[in-house]
Amino acid sequence: MLCENCTKGFQLTGTPEGTMQPDGSYFHPRPADSDAPATSAVLLLTDVFGLELNNPKVMADELSKSLGVDVWVPDMFNGKPLLKADDLTPYTSPVPGKKYSIWNRVSLVFTLLPKVPGFYRIRAAVVDKLVADFIEKLKKERGYTTIGVTGYCFGGNVALRLSGTDLIQGAVIAHPGGAPIAQVNAIKAPTVWLCAEEDEAFGPAARKAAEEALAARKGGPAYEFVDYEGTTHGFAARPALEHPTVKDAFEKSFAKTIEFLGEVVKGKA
Repeated sequence: MLCENCTKGFQLTGTPEGTMQPDGSYFHPRPADSDAPATSAVLLLTDVFGLELNNPKVMADELSKSLGVDVWVPDMFNGKPLLKADDLTPYTSPVPGKKYSIWNRVSLVFTLLPKVPGFYRIRAAVVDKLVADFIEKLKKERGYTTIGVTGYCFGGNVALRLSGTDLIQGAVIAHPGGAPIAQVNAIKAPTVWLCAEEDEAFGPAARKAAEEALAARKGGPAYEFVDYEGTTHGFAARPALEHPTVKDAFEKSFAKTIEFLGEVVKGKA
């Protein structure tokens, strides 16, 4: 599912320190002085903009330095992200409460229509296989035995589905594009959910249903839902830092991500 704010692009400053790989992925190696397990790694799964934006690269660098492990950002779109960051800027707001006219929403539909064929190209069956193959290849070539994942928007849904496999050991799911209960019930790994105050794709009802489904599973995997006031869908990946509430939420959500993934890569989650 693609909602309006999935297409809101706010650039993080900073110069990426990692490198683009031949397969289109981005890689930041573990620091030389790291005492974290060399058999652990983290994957960052992007929103629909993929690696066209600076943000996932800068965030991957910080995760690698903070956690002391290799961090990878796979190219889930084969070099062809469905949207550009500026495509739908007129139709989104970084803070809650903005009302949109009927004409605004009609205009949004006409803006998205030409993109419809691209949705099929990035359907779950295709992207999930791409990411699963990417993980299996890393495990074989790099010897990883522990994989933590953080996913945003589109990538949050991929992270959710990965949590129902044995490929990963923990996942941060940030404002996903919905959370089908069947997928929530299939979760095997510990998860942390980063939730926006206002989110067309993962609103209060969907969030409540997901949490209740996990709570009903006695002896199931650990989970935590964290809500961030003053935010809309996309805040944890593309924060509008000029808004104090958004800046605070982005920083706190990123700190929470580091805290949780730190436990995952150490095998303690």
